[in-house]
Amino acid sequence: MVHSLRKIPTIAWEAGAKIAVNLVLLAFALGAIAKLVPYQLSQLQKLHALEAEVAQLEARVKELQLEQERDRQPQARQRIAQEEANLIGANQRRIIWVQPNNPKQELD
Repeated sequence: MVHSLRKIPTIAWEAGAKIAVNLVLLAFALGAIAKLVPYQLSQLQKLHALEAEVAQLEARVKELQLEQERDRQPQARQRIAQEEANLIGANQRRIIWVQPNNPKQELD
């Protein structure tokens, strides 16, 4: 029985050392988490910004694809020429609306 009484302080010291080591590990783990949380939040903000940009670019790509598809149609050649080079067909007339410089002169 005397032999087992001597083991009690040793076991208590061993348990105390284990608890101390675990507390130190816990402190390091909490410190690491405290450093990682702001980094993760900033990365999430960047991710949301990039996702919004991707959505805008996808909409632009879809718009360009529709435009390209429209331009491949047979009647598109004449329309493109009219839009890009201000060309008109042989059976068309150009109408230019002009506003008068001084409205009082028209009344005279």
